[in-house]
Amino acid sequence: MRATAFARVLFCAVLVSLAALIALIAGCGPDVRGSMALSSGDYTQALALYNEALAKEPESLPLRQRVGVTYFEMKAYPQAEAVFQDILQRAPGEPNALFYLGLSHLGKGEREAGLDLLEQYRWPGKFYHQTYVREEAKRLRKHPEAPPLEAIRSLQEALELGIKEQRKLEIETGFIRN
Repeated sequence: MRATAFARVLFCAVLVSLAALIALIAGCGPDVRGSMALSSGDYTQALALYNEALAKEPESLPLRQRVGVTYFEMKAYPQAEAVFQDILQRAPGEPNALFYLGLSHLGKGEREAGLDLLEQYRWPGKFYHQTYVREEAKRLRKHPEAPPLEAIRSLQEALELGIKEQRKLEIETGFIRN
């Protein structure tokens, strides 16, 4: 008897939570819904929602970044490259666009062009971000046998490690608070 009552309460709680989630999602803008679609792997939906958001905010660099990353995740490297080049026209030196432009070159099989960009990668004020990426690009140049997707993954991991090390340094030096 108690198990049945508990099951009913649990079921009701799940329904209420689901209803709240649906209400929350319905109230989100297309940019947030696009990010949710991207994180769930629904790239077509993500692009549609990001483009809807861009229609309202055509100068938004963060939205353009998300469109580029979506194309990149789809392995549509020429489209990703075009988006990141557009961002760099609007914001020269933008670090995320530079990084993904280099990765897009690698994805397209343009290894030398990609590694050239990434060996010169700059992120002002973020020493470890740029150092880890540059060093990994140099290492990959010595290993031409590494397949493009493996090279992309190792560069993404290098950036993630650089971000962690930079954050650790900033916390230790009191530059930011944890």
